[in-house]
Amino acid sequence: MIGDGTSLSITHTGSTKISSPHSTFKLSNVFGVPTMKRNLIFVYQFCNSNNVLVEFLPSLFFVKDLQSGALLLQGNTKDGVYEWSASNTTTAPILAFSTIKTTCTNWHHRLGHPALPIFQHILSTYQLESSSPVTNEFSCNACLCNKSHKLPFSTSTLVSTKPLQLIFSDVWTSLVTSSYGFKYYVIFVDHFTKYLWFYPLTRKYEVLDVFQRYKSIVENYFNQRIVTLYSDNGGEYFALKAFLSKTGITHLTTPPHTPELNGYSERRHRHIVETGLALLTHASLSLSFWPQAFSTAVYLINRMPTKTLQFSSPFELIFQTAPNYSKLKSFGCLCYLWLRPYSSHKLESKSKPCIFIGYSLSQSAYLCFELKISKTYISRHVKFVETIFPYTSLTSMSPCPSHPPAVSWFPPVLIVSMPLPA
Repeated sequence: MIGDGTSLSITHTGSTKISSPHSTFKLSNVFGVPTMKRNLIFVYQFCNSNNVLVEFLPSLFFVKDLQSGALLLQGNTKDGVYEWSASNTTTAPILAFSTIKTTCTNWHHRLGHPALPIFQHILSTYQLESSSPVTNEFSCNACLCNKSHKLPFSTSTLVSTKPLQLIFSDVWTSLVTSSYGFKYYVIFVDHFTKYLWFYPLTRKYEVLDVFQRYKSIVENYFNQRIVTLYSDNGGEYFALKAFLSKTGITHLTTPPHTPELNGYSERRHRHIVETGLALLTHASLSLSFWPQAFSTAVYLINRMPTKTLQFSSPFELIFQTAPNYSKLKSFGCLCYLWLRPYSSHKLESKSKPCIFIGYSLSQSAYLCFELKISKTYISRHVKFVETIFPYTSLTSMSPCPSHPPAVSWFPPVLIVSMPLPA
């Protein structure tokens, strides 16, 4: 860079020597700049390289030995510049240099296309000379083509100030078909309260029917309309577009292959699955019970305090009342429910050993599964033995019923979508 701030291109670099009648001087780190009309000597570097001093007078200058003070060279001024005349040297003027400076692109290729911070560190630490500095704007086509990654995601700007303003939704697929043919589930997550609604599905296209019923229930209960639905671009949500447009609901979707932008739903999936699998493992229940375990997990997650809500629970925030923890029981434990209303005659037993598999979301009652006949009962009159988990010793018994249960473990979708605040 010259005095006016203009940068000049350096094409070569190297070192050379200049001989005078009384001494030979070495010049190191010499730059070749074709656009410059004169050769310039950097006095500081010249003095340090040759252990000399330069004394400047109005009309001439002296180069002297730093230790002895002996005169080694005398020069004159010309046109206001201290000139090292060619007559003072015994060699021809400097016309070329010993090496060609390697470009930063060539260094990048030689080093095997390292990442930019590593590349800059190597050039700096090992003083590899480059014809130009490596800046953050440096780019390499080979790297851009073969080292492409997802860009970092910024903090979401979506906000809500009350329930139902923004609902996140996503469908999860199970590798195991449940006892009653469920292979999927869909969730709806309220952005403001973080409250979860969970629906098992046999087919993905059922999302349209489930959402229509879910919308009717929650809007009627809260006396407020759903404003925005956020989902991915799955076919099950594409089928919703006409309904959403007709009802005035804004539909926001994620770009292709970016599930991170639907992070609310993705994190809820992970929480539901991890909690549900923990319940199944502890109770030694078959994976075919995953809808019951996941439904129970959602029931509990909605009632768990969270840092996101300043240690309030989604249930408390949406229903404005504290959850009832005293009714909670250990999933999969032994239980005995009162069966007298189901008895065919007076001498039949009033109760039978069953397995506790969840909570009724439409009634203040429990769901109990009878092993022998693969039947699910709903009752509030239940005795629990939480130290015994029958499936631990009965894992060989098939949990899959051969016909639909007389009383379904899962209430109708119109009812289950809105649990009672108890």
